[in-house]
Formats: sequence, C-alpha cells, structure tokens
Amino acid sequence: MSIIYKNHFYLYIINFSHKNAASRVLITPFHQPTASTAAMPDTSTRPLLLPASALRIACVGTAFSFVWSSAFIAGKIGMASSGPLTLLSLRFLLAGALLWLLCRLLRISSPRSGDARIALRALAAGLLGNAVYLGLTYTGIQTVPAGLTTILVSTSPLLTTLLASAVFREAFGWRQLLGLAAGFAGVVWIMHGRGSNQPIAADSIILILVGTVALAVSTLLNRTVVHGMDPLRIAMIQLPTSGLALLPIALLKEGLHIVPDAAFWGSLIYQASIVSIGTTLMLLWLVRHGGVARASGFHLLNPIFGTLLSIAILHETVPASDLLGCIPIIGGLSLVLLRHRR
Repeated sequence: MSIIYKNHFYLYIINFSHKNAASRVLITPFHQPTASTAAMPDTSTRPLLLPASALRIACVGTAFSFVWSSAFIAGKIGMASSGPLTLLSLRFLLAGALLWLLCRLLRISSPRSGDARIALRALAAGLLGNAVYLGLTYTGIQTVPAGLTTILVSTSPLLTTLLASAVFREAFGWRQLLGLAAGFAGVVWIMHGRGSNQPIAADSIILILVGTVALAVSTLLNRTVVHGMDPLRIAMIQLPTSGLALLPIALLKEGLHIVPDAAFWGSLIYQASIVSIGTTLMLLWLVRHGGVARASGFHLLNPIFGTLLSIAILHETVPASDLLGCIPIIGGLSLVLLRHRR
C-alpha cells in the first residue's frame, strides 16, 4: 500500500509492506517538477538549503562543537594506552558496527540510492574528514604544541567559506566574513602566550595544514550528498570505510598495540558512539540546513569548549585573560548565523 504526501518542497511516496508480521516503512522523497522547474539545469552540484531557524542551527551547532571538542580530551586519555592511528581505526570500525546494530534494532530502512556518484562523493567526504584530517592531525600534534595546532585547524572555517562562495555561490555577506575573522582573532587570542619549548617539526606543520584543507573539502563534498541520500546511510558509508583505510597504516606504524585497560575502553566506546556517530549526523544536518560556511563556523567554538573541558576533566589551569577571547568568538558566530539578505 502506498500513500502520497505532497508539500512545497518534495513529493513523498510512503510505501507500507508487511513481512514476517512486521511493518516496514520506506519514505522516498522525489522533487516535484513544475512548469517553471522542469527546464532548469541539474542542481546536484548546487543543492538548495532546507529552511531552519537560526536558533535551531545555533543549538545544534553548539552541541556539535561541544561533542567535537570532547573528542580531543577522550583521545588524549585513550592514546595513553594505544597509538593514535590504532585508536582512530578502531573508533571508526566500532562506530560503523554500532550504527549498523542501531539501524537493525530500530528496523530503520531507507531506499537504495540509484546514483553511484552520490555514494562515491559520500565516501570521499568521509575519507577526507575522518581518515585524512584526523589521521594527519593526530600524527602532527605529537611534535606541534596544542595551541598552534588549534590555530592552524581553526583556519578551516575561513577556507571553507571561500570555497563555498566560489563553488556553490552561497549567499555570504560582509557581516558573515567579519564574524569569521573576529572568531579567528578570538582563537588566536586564547592561544596567545601558550608557547612551548617543545621542538616543532616543519613536516608536522605541513601534515596539520593538509589535514585542515582536507576537512574543508570534506565539508564541501558533504554539501553535495546531504540532499540525495539519507544521513544514516551516509554515516554507514563514511565511518567504517575510514576505519578500514586507517587499519593497515596503523598496523604498519604501530602494530595495533593496545593496553586494554578501563581508560582505553572508555575512551574508545565514547568516541565511537557519541563523537563519531553524533558529530557526523549533526554536521550533515548543519550542512543541509545552514550551509557549508555556517556549519564550518562552529569549529571556532572548539577552543572555548576544549579549554573548559580541560579544566573540568584534566584539571588544567587556564589564565583568566583567555576568557576575553570568548567575546569575539561568540560575537563573530552571531554575525555568521545572520541570514544574508539577497
């Protein structure tokens, strides 16, 4: 039995099937062509944004930044019992297994995508955002101070905004650009004065910068797939394949050596479930409803949450002057969230 539901954006065909006395629901969105849109060119490379209030985007983006920042604290705890690439590989593989189990338990089903190009773009986005970005950053941070690493990675929103404006023609005015600049200035202020006598290797700086570019490109690729594939299916493609890509590298460089203590398992389970699955779904939602630039802009909150979590969990001391850096970051994000008037 099928029920057709039509709204302003999509034509939904809801199919009900009965198998083994259990009902399964498949919801398939189709764009409803009209006389004015039938002759329009393909917009798969420039998908439209779905409407969402600035408050909802701010709430989801703040939660995304908080969980994303907590991953570095959990990773620091977990890397005391394993190598960084080993931890990342097991994290993504476990996340894929948990996501598959969750879909089976909830009997969630979605239609198969007929466009292999969308699946390939989702795969590329996952490899760049997970395996390349985190793999290079975790490797480079071993010889680069955490403050400098944060500043380098925080350039990602600026780079993403420029690429989104050039590729997707996203409406992004001078207020949003000013907000990103103010947020980046706040990041630099927070990390200012946290010098370290730790030697800095030039190749490690290059690794972190390449990883930052990979994160920006990954966000752009996610923009091209969030309207053509279910978010759960995107996560099912991205997470386990990232773990498989890192697995042989971790085996060669680290021998997959782990110390199976409570700290390792706690860190691994938290990063696989809350961090990997949670941030992937939240990022896809932000890209779909807020656009690439706004989604990436929430990375500017990472130093604030990272500092607060370091104080609360790792009992690190933070100068009171760091709180001044929060002012331009919060103010800058307020400008970023403002809708540009065409």
